[in-house]
Amino acid sequence: MSAVNLRRVLVIALLGHASLLATAQGQYVVKEQITLRGTVESVTPGIVTVRDDEGARHLVRIQGNADKGVRLADGNLLVFPADVQVTGAFDAEKLKAGQVVRFRGEINRLGRTDKEVTELSLIDTDDATVGVTVDNEPKSSAEFAACLVVGAVNKASAGRLLISLPAEQAFANKTLLTFKVAPGTKVKMESRDYKRIDPAAKVVRCQAVRLTTGDIVAQSLLVECLEGVALKARAEDAIAHKYQTLSNVPKPTPRQIRSAHFSFLSDVSDREARIILDKLETMAVLLERYFGRKPAGLVEGFVVHDLKAWPDGMLKESAGVAKIAEKAGICFNARLGKQRQATLYSCDDHGVIQHECTHGFCHMAFGSTGPTWLAEGVAEMGNYWQEGEQAVAVDSGVMAYLQKASPKRGLLEIAQPGRTPSGTWQDYAWRWALCHMLANNPNYSDRFKPLAIALMEEQGGVSFESVYGPVAKEISFEYDLFLQTVGNGYRADKTAWPWKAKSRPLHNSNATLKATIRSSSGWQSSGLLVTKGVAYQITSDDTWQMATVGTACDADGDVDGRGKLIGVVFSDFKLSDVIPLGVDKTFVAPADGQLLCRSNDAWTEIADNIGSLSITLRRASE
Repeated sequence: MSAVNLRRVLVIALLGHASLLATAQGQYVVKEQITLRGTVESVTPGIVTVRDDEGARHLVRIQGNADKGVRLADGNLLVFPADVQVTGAFDAEKLKAGQVVRFRGEINRLGRTDKEVTELSLIDTDDATVGVTVDNEPKSSAEFAACLVVGAVNKASAGRLLISLPAEQAFANKTLLTFKVAPGTKVKMESRDYKRIDPAAKVVRCQAVRLTTGDIVAQSLLVECLEGVALKARAEDAIAHKYQTLSNVPKPTPRQIRSAHFSFLSDVSDREARIILDKLETMAVLLERYFGRKPAGLVEGFVVHDLKAWPDGMLKESAGVAKIAEKAGICFNARLGKQRQATLYSCDDHGVIQHECTHGFCHMAFGSTGPTWLAEGVAEMGNYWQEGEQAVAVDSGVMAYLQKASPKRGLLEIAQPGRTPSGTWQDYAWRWALCHMLANNPNYSDRFKPLAIALMEEQGGVSFESVYGPVAKEISFEYDLFLQTVGNGYRADKTAWPWKAKSRPLHNSNATLKATIRSSSGWQSSGLLVTKGVAYQITSDDTWQMATVGTACDADGDVDGRGKLIGVVFSDFKLSDVIPLGVDKTFVAPADGQLLCRSNDAWTEIADNIGSLSITLRRASE
């Protein structure tokens, strides 16, 4: 029995008897088992949002194949693997490079193929045993034999399919095979990866448990994608495709691997080496583009898969070897005059390598990595940075810690000058949070880059306080709000506070103010300066949509209140309680200050919202 199936048996046993689920932090009681059917509204790390057939919305927490567990709302991790099946069909020419397919064809000893492929299945890379398996050995080299083919798509076009095989699975010394595909051939989807689900997919059945905490956790999920929609191609599919033909067997002894910015001794496989270097080069290009500076030389060092493969004396830094043994890493930076050196010691974990190589890049580009808060914060950003992606996407455990921590660490507690101990992963989390907010919030991003450069160049007279001191109250307010609302999927660029917006009072019921409130942004100025105790009327037109595939609603929102127009009064860097508004609402101002509005939607889910409302404000008739 597989480890996953064994865990499922244990879970079922728990449900059937004690209805008690345990985590390292405590126990959880199952309140009920539920079955959901409907439509997928959105997919984010660890959560599939389902709109059921009655219109109710459910956040279903789910453990993916590579996940250690389900992250619950309280931040604790529950080991509860789900049985996921993603099905559907689409035209063969919609296959994307890097996706792995399984089909039957005919081939001869020379690697030539015959007849048309009429059936194809798209499968997960983790489920693939790549290669060509011939049913019966042909009698001659020219004779064709039936075979089973599992390989990565190189290119798909009308009537033609190119399949890539890794070097160790080459057939007839060929790593690229061409097959004819019959017109109208459909590809059947067979995926266990919930992250491949497209919004609007049909939820055929979702079996889940509802805990007494309110969390809904998936046991099984059967989803059917819309006809004609291809299964999502992941970034890892594309990079794996680039190096599909290389060997994935680790090397018995270290050898040199290098790219434009990096040069290492390593015992990882040829394929793994190219993937690591490819990711590092993407990161280096992003860093160069952001900071506008190229490093003065290569980041060098050692990437280790198996310490036993390394000859005695090759790894000279004992502290580096200790880090590798811990499945961690370190980058030793040194300089003498204008000469700089960055030496990496790392295990083969990609995130560790990227974090430490960010340190190395910054040292080689600027001469130092700056104070510890900046060095570690930027390195964590380098670890998580993805080209073209502004949404927060960090380790779920890190995010849970930031959300649960109380009290939160303050700005000056994090941004301490000079070099301090690197600390724990919790310290890294706070530094990442500060750097991410500063780099992505448009109110502060224009100052963050020159500040970071000045600190890494060790320019005199420059500090966090000297740069952000003039806006200390503003940045402290926004940082606190960021920590209260951040989560994976959060967009700091869409939630920036409208400091420059102008507001004015209304002195009588004949005067009006008009404003437009976007569904995809955080708090926005209504333009109204309210007076405590005074009644105001707000009316709104139009509709907006709380998800790409959601149903449009007006300012009263849906049956759950999602999409409802809400407001808050801002005064002296403090916020009032949230004020429920709507299509036509009269409210009494709870304080003097600016009225701000937004859609009632999770802060981590506003990026895909569509539309805006036109609102009109007036003093209510006395």
